[in-house]
Amino acid sequence: MSSRIVRWTATAALALLPSTAAAQIEITPFVASFFPATSLATGSNGFLTFNDFEFNQMNSFAFGGRITYPINTGFKLEGEFTYATSGVEYIEDNAFGSGIDGGLNQDGNMMFASIRALFSPRRSNLYFLAGPAFISRGGDAWDGASSDDLKDWGGVAGIGINANVTPKFRINLTAEAYLYSADPVGTGSEFQADILVSVGVPIKLGGN
Repeated sequence: MSSRIVRWTATAALALLPSTAAAQIEITPFVASFFPATSLATGSNGFLTFNDFEFNQMNSFAFGGRITYPINTGFKLEGEFTYATSGVEYIEDNAFGSGIDGGLNQDGNMMFASIRALFSPRRSNLYFLAGPAFISRGGDAWDGASSDDLKDWGGVAGIGINANVTPKFRINLTAEAYLYSADPVGTGSEFQADILVSVGVPIKLGGN
């Protein structure tokens, strides 16, 4: 049922757009690498040996898609969804003796959604992006956690380049940072900076 609603919504949205604009709309499937630049949570009195500890999201593979609507030559609006297969690791200082840290990890995932503006300098393949974002966590690592604690609002900012491989085929390379505060562990809200580096293939809907 949900997939039908998505298809109907997309069809209706395209039908309402002017034909010249609809011909320029692009969808971009992409693959990405996910890198958390900050610790998810830190504290003391860990449960292994009562030492300092930290929770971290793990580096992982990610994939997703974008839909881009051009307003004019240098300005576009874009929506993006990304799914990252990022688990969670717990590390405690000196868990197995002096200088030997220890811990455990569990499977998890992260989802990112954003609506952003794209600005491109004149006569340049570079573009800059910024906008609001929604971030959520799931998977085995978060079983039993409150769903409200696993959802956060923030912003996204990034830079990218459109690279023409052939006259009819191009790719885009994008690096973006999701910036927000989160407290999924219950140790206090902490600033988060999650990095996504992606390679996508834009596909024009209609037109030449």
